[in-house]
Amino acid sequence: MDVQICDFAPADLGAAVQLLERLRTLPDSAPIEIAQFIADTNDGAIAVVALAGGTLVGVASARVSGDRAWTQMVAIDPAWRRRGIGSALARRLEERLLHLGVRKISALIGPGEVGEQALLNRGFSARTGMVLYEKFLSMQPSDVRTIDKWGGQILDGDLWNQAAGMKREKALIDGRIVAPLADPALAAQAGLRPPATVLMFGPPGTGKTTFARALAGRLGWPFVELLPSKLAATEGTLANELREALLELGQLDHVVIFIDEFDEIAPARESRPASAGVVNQLLKSIPELRRRPGKLLICATNFVNTIDPAVMRPGRFDLLIGIGPPDHAALTALWERALSMMQLQPGIDASALAASCRGFTPGDVDLAAQRAAAEAFARARTSGQDTMVTNDDLVMSVQRTRASITPEMLEAFNAEVERFERV
Repeated sequence: MDVQICDFAPADLGAAVQLLERLRTLPDSAPIEIAQFIADTNDGAIAVVALAGGTLVGVASARVSGDRAWTQMVAIDPAWRRRGIGSALARRLEERLLHLGVRKISALIGPGEVGEQALLNRGFSARTGMVLYEKFLSMQPSDVRTIDKWGGQILDGDLWNQAAGMKREKALIDGRIVAPLADPALAAQAGLRPPATVLMFGPPGTGKTTFARALAGRLGWPFVELLPSKLAATEGTLANELREALLELGQLDHVVIFIDEFDEIAPARESRPASAGVVNQLLKSIPELRRRPGKLLICATNFVNTIDPAVMRPGRFDLLIGIGPPDHAALTALWERALSMMQLQPGIDASALAASCRGFTPGDVDLAAQRAAAEAFARARTSGQDTMVTNDDLVMSVQRTRASITPEMLEAFNAEVERFERV
């Protein structure tokens, strides 16, 4: 059953009190002052809850004083522990506190009590004695306002592990982008300059946006996607909006700026003279951004050969990385992840499924898996059988799913990698 993490509402008070009443006698629960919890929530304390099928199974709350907050409790129903709910509650609480200008969060919890592992998972550090967990949030309130203005997010580091397979691409991104940015001092000793600008290219659906988001989560930096369609309606205004966005975001200590469909912003000026203003602005803005450490501009395109050559020269983009369709190992990993969510007939081989999915993108694999699950679901409803997914369900679903990447597209991509890739 899925668990939803929501902001505390007055209607949740009764269920929260009932949960706290059940927990107060358990040895691994911190001392619970129910009357204080009620008074605090009525007095403006920040609280979040976990709901499973509409039933409240967890609650966390904090008091705010200036730029500091105290986590007062993390309470979880025993039947729902060790499922990541505590970490999810702590994450939601952090998001709320960050937007209130909080810079430091503290929690006083005894060793082994509920909530201890959640705080450790969220990066709190322990103090000696009666263990005190603290975490300094990474941004000033003014930075948060800038991030909010441009629709930014703070992403979770787990996104990197969710990018199944794709070993070549992950090794390139980890070694050439993440590692130098995460350890700039060591990079400087080796004479390596951390990248500031990266262009990812490849066929549609191969995971360019996923990699950009996962990279930001891995670094722990804010992620801001600048959508050309939302920046401005006309190209003349687009240049000004783009300049303002890069200028303001460039003032942050750290940020990953992502621009998808980059070919729409920076096409070759010979083919689209009307785009000259935007391209010229990029030629000015990119060097300015590159001079500020701790910033990473990632652009993505499906049509690298249509981008203005002046924008792609060394000195403007540090790295050009081709993101191709998943190979057999990556497809196998994608299928293993999809199959792990199903009740399966014995003997189903993820590697064999992957072998029949040449040209599939991660989205194609997900579509085929969902078609097989839908078949098992329909069969269970009509016949009363269990929801076991059979090998026939999977084979037929793969056959019904058209590969997004044709052999011709793959051949063209390989030629583009040979011509453009720079790592």
